[in-house]
Amino acid sequence: MRRLGYLYVALGGALFATNGVMSRVVFDAGMQPRDLAAWRVYGATLVLLIALVPAARRIRRQDLLPIGLFGLFGIVLAQGFYYEAISRLDIAVALVIVYTAPIVVAAYQRLRFQELLPRRAYVAMVVAIVGVAVAVLSGAGGVGALSTTGLLFALATMLAFAAQVVLAAKQPRSLPPLARTGAGMLAASLIWMAVIPVWTLPFGIADQSEQLMGRFDLDVPIWFAIAYVVVLGTAAPYLLLIVGATRIGPGAASMVGMAEPIVASIVAWLVLGQSLTSLQSLGIVVTIAGIAVVEQARLARGRAQVEMIPPEL
Repeated sequence: MRRLGYLYVALGGALFATNGVMSRVVFDAGMQPRDLAAWRVYGATLVLLIALVPAARRIRRQDLLPIGLFGLFGIVLAQGFYYEAISRLDIAVALVIVYTAPIVVAAYQRLRFQELLPRRAYVAMVVAIVGVAVAVLSGAGGVGALSTTGLLFALATMLAFAAQVVLAAKQPRSLPPLARTGAGMLAASLIWMAVIPVWTLPFGIADQSEQLMGRFDLDVPIWFAIAYVVVLGTAAPYLLLIVGATRIGPGAASMVGMAEPIVASIVAWLVLGQSLTSLQSLGIVVTIAGIAVVEQARLARGRAQVEMIPPEL
């Protein structure tokens, strides 16, 4: 059962990693990041309603605020900022910044709950920050070649991702894990409806196709890329991560998920032709190793063990 759990979590993390790559294909075809973010949420909500509807009667009035906040910060802002970031930066660079969120979460828990972490965790934070600096500054052309707006959106995504982690633990325990995710998606859909109603989405672009610029000479239909983002890039990995986490625990699942930026960088190279320098690759590995130490120490304190909505992008 544990081996199957690790397999589920690894597959879910890999699918989340490919989501950014397929999303970038849609952006390169001309769709605005905010439009795809809304499209992703609307589609994933329809899929996850299967889990939410049977459990909806368990939602109490006091649950609406936590669900709404998770929908706003954990989904709308986190995914919206992330899409804006990867439309301007290489996916691996954006993700390595985003995945420093556990440092912010650890700082929040220290200030809010006076939780102390082992000394090795604080050393690991410094190591992770150095790794991010190497990954960002050592790219081809140096930091001047990077989009300042993209970097700001990546930092905003990191803060929203940290809020997602914190808010995931505050979702109603009366709902099954997948129904909790569905509730957050429904709240996010209602928020997006006020900004980008369904009928204003650019449906015409779905008829186009985009040529891959990586190792494969293929034309990808945009309708396929959008469907991939909704089903295989969102709904399916949430299901796999939740089912896997029930078998191996959220702590182990979080550790397995740390490989996502590395997987994403490999897929981005194969599909999009986005390549990293040797120093950038080293910086990413160092960052992930440092964050893994921080996350393990944080989870060992027990507070994060109740997180049954996998915080992902």
